[in-house]
Amino acid sequence: MKTYELIIERHQPPCGGKPSKVVEVRSVATDDPVAYVRSLEENGELQVTTSPNGEIVVTLDAGLKQVKYSFTEE
Repeated sequence: MKTYELIIERHQPPCGGKPSKVVEVRSVATDDPVAYVRSLEENGELQVTTSPNGEIVVTLDAGLKQVKYSFTEE
């Protein structure tokens, strides 16, 4: 099982004084980053890209709910 630094960026409408972007950093162990995200996000279509440096980015765009999961192997 691989260990990743996971950066989660949640975009939300800036209403009620809330920030438009909330960022969370985690350390996760998984063999399948896409399955990990699917366990957190049951609804919506996921898009997966891999950068040249090996970072795996999984994005969810479900109307007003936009979330970006960036996995970098530790």
